[in-house]
Amino acid sequence: MKGIITKSLIEKIFQPASLQRWNDQIRPIEFTELDKQAHKMIIAWILGKIEEDEEGLLIDWRKIIEYGIFQYFQRTILTDLKPQIYHSLLAQNEARKKLNDFVQREMEESLAHLSVDFYNKFIQFISSNPEDEDFNSIEFKLVSAAHFLATQWEFNVIAHFSPPLFGVESTREEIQSQVDKHLEIKSVKKILYLDKNLRNFIDLCGQLRFQRRWAHIERIPKTSVLGHMLIVAMLSYFLSLFIEPEPCAKRIYNNWYGALFHDLPEVLTRDIISPVKRALGDLETLIKEEESDQISKKLKPLLKEDWYDEILYFTMNEFETKILDEKKKNIRHLENDIIPNQYNFDQYSPIDGKLIKTCDKIAAFLETYFSIINGVASPQLIEAKGKLFNELKNKKLDGIDIFLIIDLFR
Repeated sequence: MKGIITKSLIEKIFQPASLQRWNDQIRPIEFTELDKQAHKMIIAWILGKIEEDEEGLLIDWRKIIEYGIFQYFQRTILTDLKPQIYHSLLAQNEARKKLNDFVQREMEESLAHLSVDFYNKFIQFISSNPEDEDFNSIEFKLVSAAHFLATQWEFNVIAHFSPPLFGVESTREEIQSQVDKHLEIKSVKKILYLDKNLRNFIDLCGQLRFQRRWAHIERIPKTSVLGHMLIVAMLSYFLSLFIEPEPCAKRIYNNWYGALFHDLPEVLTRDIISPVKRALGDLETLIKEEESDQISKKLKPLLKEDWYDEILYFTMNEFETKILDEKKKNIRHLENDIIPNQYNFDQYSPIDGKLIKTCDKIAAFLETYFSIINGVASPQLIEAKGKLFNELKNKKLDGIDIFLIIDLFR
């Protein structure tokens, strides 16, 4: 039986968009937990790629995805705890158990209805001890390292604009000590000290937190392009759980990272609003051509050739259902909403682009909803919500009725 996405799950997915980070520091911009988690998952992708390519490790990408989601919800529930206190409590067995029991109770309704298997893995993860297998897997170490690297990236921005206030230097030292604990991982050392191109790529992705969605309309919360990409990735992953037969490992990977990177070109072209695209007719084609040109000029020098090819696969015609032929040279676009069963194998590198497109629209619809219930409801926002609802209300993907999701927020 297929699970369901509950209203409480959606609310928890969006909650980090309102969770302010570094609110005890002078901040040049707002930093949110949603943006930090998105940046973390991009950095985890880079670390995993290095470990696969240069260390010959076999990375279980589904574990990286799920560990990231588990930590996302764990941090969402325990947001009132400052990081120093949070990590200190997790290091104490009795305190950790009490915290994890609380997280489990808060997430039970949302995740148990989604998928019993996913919920059980979540419980196993948050109940793990430092000596358990999960904590010692390379996947957990990479997600943990990415967490502190994303934190350090944010702090470096803040510190650049901060006067030498009390506590700033001690915070810097504390973050550095956490990063140093992960230097045994060769990919961490490579990013920090050996590969400026990868650091530039991390910077480029991080800059998407500065680009606001719906920039012409006041909203609360003001989601960024970076945070939006993670919301779409999470929705894509959860809807992928409902596909039957179960998607192959590469398809799960592609649906997650295809969604996580789908708006990456906007760091080069900015988020061009839909009314402008519609008003100028074939502008979308011209934008795609410009995006392709900018990606070639600015992204290609930063990434290994096969990484760059993968980013292109994710970002060019990002909303098309597609596969690679068996020689992995030619991209084949499919008319189907969902990958047909005969292509549900790793060798085809399948990606459900139309599913990602639907999740992109669901995320936009929810952005309008949460702003309206937070009291910011301009006529443009109300109109956009209505249009998105009408676009989605009759949408079905492999028997997944999208109306059942959006009707919760009508």
